Amino acid sequence: MDVSWFFPIAGLITLFSAYLVWSNVLRGGVQDHHPRYESLLMTLQSLATFFTLTGTVLLQPISSHDIHFTLVAAAATATLFVQAMYLFGLLRHGIQGLGLFLLPVIAVLLLLMPFFPEDSSTGIIHTSSILHTSHLLISMLAYAVLTMTTFYAVMHLLLDQALKRKRIHPVIQAMPPLMKLEKLMISLLQWSVWLIALSILTGLTWQWIDFANFALFSHKVLLALFSFGVLFWLLNHQKKAAWHGRRTSQLIITAYALMLLAYFGVHLIQAWLH
Repeated sequence: MDVSWFFPIAGLITLFSAYLVWSNVLRGGVQDHHPRYESLLMTLQSLATFFTLTGTVLLQPISSHDIHFTLVAAAATATLFVQAMYLFGLLRHGIQGLGLFLLPVIAVLLLLMPFFPEDSSTGIIHTSSILHTSHLLISMLAYAVLTMTTFYAVMHLLLDQALKRKRIHPVIQAMPPLMKLEKLMISLLQWSVWLIALSILTGLTWQWIDFANFALFSHKVLLALFSFGVLFWLLNHQKKAAWHGRRTSQLIITAYALMLLAYFGVHLIQAWLH
């Protein structure tokens, strides 16, 4: 079965959701989220998540014997995690302006999914070990949480800059208050640090059990370790010195860029050059 059309459908639904969020904000409906509007957005995102889930499952990345992730399957899984987290955020916190930035990015990624290399020779991970499988899934979850953290960091930078310049655009008004935004960002940062640490630990343990050595000098391990170091130092410094502000957001974005390169960037380049 050709499953490639599931992702563009999810992308179109997500793109329409982004249009609804942007149009509502630009019309000045920041403070007036009607239940019908919120219900429609929730329904649309549930449908988009369902189509992404269906497409991911039909790719059959998980069999009764092992897990085989191609570039498409890995990207679809990570996107699905991000969609699920956003949907959970809608249920718990309501519309907080995150969709203004997150939804268009998700939509573009889903629409481009059919154009990713699909040859089995471009598979990223092929594993039959429970430990390796756990490492893979934890890594995908860590990436998803750090993705959400990064979008909050971007919002924090934009809001901080707008307040300093005293230019309050309707898009800025749609965001949470600065203190609440910062609290959400730091909370997700804590989860990111713990999940990345667990991902690195399970990865090194798997390497030692299966190969009796640590592949510490691979680009993936080095970038992940450096990203973890930056985020751990940032979180520790933030707790001790109550260090907030633009630099916190900038370092989160930098660490995310390194993680994105470690998990997908190099593999995508190799796949296209294959």
